[in-house]
Amino acid sequence: MGKFLKRTALGLIMLVVGLILMVCIMMMLDNRIDYDVSTEGVDVPTFTAQDIEWDQTHDNDTTLPFMASAVIDVDGDGTEELFLGGSRTQDDALFKFADGTMTEVEGSGITKADGEASHGATVLDVDADGDDDLLVSRTDGIWLNLNEGGVFTPQKLNAEMPEGTTALGIAVADINRDGHFDMYIGGYIRKDLVEGQNIFNKPNYGGSSQMFLNNGDNTFTNATEATGLTYIHNTFMGIFVDVDEDGFEDLVTVHDTGQVRTWRNNGDMTFANLPNPNSNFNSYPMGIAVGDYSGDGRVDFFFSNVGSTPPRFMIRGDTTEDQEVEWEWLLFRNEGGFAFSEQADAAKVANYEFSWGAAFEDLNLDGREDLIVSENYVGLPTHNIEMLRGPGRLLIQNTAGEFAAVGAEAGVVNKRYSIAPVTADFNNDGRPDIVHVNIGGRSQLFLSEPGSGTSLKVKLPNQIESVGAKVTVTMVDGSTQSKWFIRGEGLVSDSSPILIFGLGEQDASSVTVDYLVGEESVFDGPFQNGMVTVAATP
Repeated sequence: MGKFLKRTALGLIMLVVGLILMVCIMMMLDNRIDYDVSTEGVDVPTFTAQDIEWDQTHDNDTTLPFMASAVIDVDGDGTEELFLGGSRTQDDALFKFADGTMTEVEGSGITKADGEASHGATVLDVDADGDDDLLVSRTDGIWLNLNEGGVFTPQKLNAEMPEGTTALGIAVADINRDGHFDMYIGGYIRKDLVEGQNIFNKPNYGGSSQMFLNNGDNTFTNATEATGLTYIHNTFMGIFVDVDEDGFEDLVTVHDTGQVRTWRNNGDMTFANLPNPNSNFNSYPMGIAVGDYSGDGRVDFFFSNVGSTPPRFMIRGDTTEDQEVEWEWLLFRNEGGFAFSEQADAAKVANYEFSWGAAFEDLNLDGREDLIVSENYVGLPTHNIEMLRGPGRLLIQNTAGEFAAVGAEAGVVNKRYSIAPVTADFNNDGRPDIVHVNIGGRSQLFLSEPGSGTSLKVKLPNQIESVGAKVTVTMVDGSTQSKWFIRGEGLVSDSSPILIFGLGEQDASSVTVDYLVGEESVFDGPFQNGMVTVAATP
């Protein structure tokens, strides 16, 4: 009997070891690049990596796995700073790029209560005084930090989330055209109420996102029901942008264990949930990248997803047999008229790893949008082993509209827990730099190195009147590029409001800014390797 028990125990141990080895091998294979994408004739940009000397101390047992981050020009000197949100046990931090490195700034006035974590951030000059102000969502609500000459004064806004809901992403727009910022706040269920990470069908489970209208004095009225946005479902974030070019900002949101939601602005301060390629599939969309990757002058969207990392049985959760689950990354091409086509397979970005935030940016200045995607989950046990984590993806777009993963060649590898990439030209060389904002550790700065191509920066006032504006650069050969002034791309993060257009080796002949209110500003060139600074609208 004893020999039998020993053999049984040995067999169980070998089975467990075998399963662990199988999982490890699968995870290592998960990081393979499944696409053969040509980079012939495409410049691969290169970057130099450095740690930001500050450790974020996330506690996954007590706090949702999110971390605020934002690019902000605190003192208006043209060199942008970096804001990083602290955990429940540490303060937020502000960093200035100087002498080739990020150095923490003391005495900024940005404070938070002990025991509260900073989950999301958005930068906007809310009082139109020329200084960037900072909105932060925390476990205790929404805070506005007013910037007065480089020193911030915090005030808690009366934009209260429902009981049991934690505020995450902050999307801003002037919905009622009164000149003041309104907010859509992504709502997620409070950490201590979380029952699981793959619940799709349980009625009334999750947080409740909210729409708040500014009363004109930075107090707010809850307009969630009035705008048609009442629902209960865990939501990471939203983005305001004019999808169908009718002069009204629409709303795109991402629901955990759900779908991408595309809300059309009806023009009367109500929104209608219209179908998109993800509407009939259950997914885990998390981050949003916004840009015209297809080059047709219409705004397109990339959405992250759990990807190829988790086993299929895990991601199905409580879905029924007749409910389809989509785990691959998503890429919506805007076909006009509020219609989209799913292009992730065609663009070779569908089959990658577990991902969080994302951003479009022309990294090699060739006039085509490239893609940066954050990866790795601090709450996934196998990701406790660094070799099993993803590298974070840097994907360069080629002339065929396909994306090639070139992170290792570019020097942008981040096997830490990145929540979002944020971009800005910190070293003022005309090329975008990247920060992988890492939760539970040190973030990484990737500084651009010299390369081919030239650029043009366009700087709009970082005020609510600019939100939603479409900026079009016309080249000397007659071709055009378009970008949109939005706040909050990525995931609970905010990159630089300065738009960087890659010109290749051409000049730009003109810059056109079209505002949602119908006004247009035109600037005649030629332009190259400089900045067009747009004055505030009257």
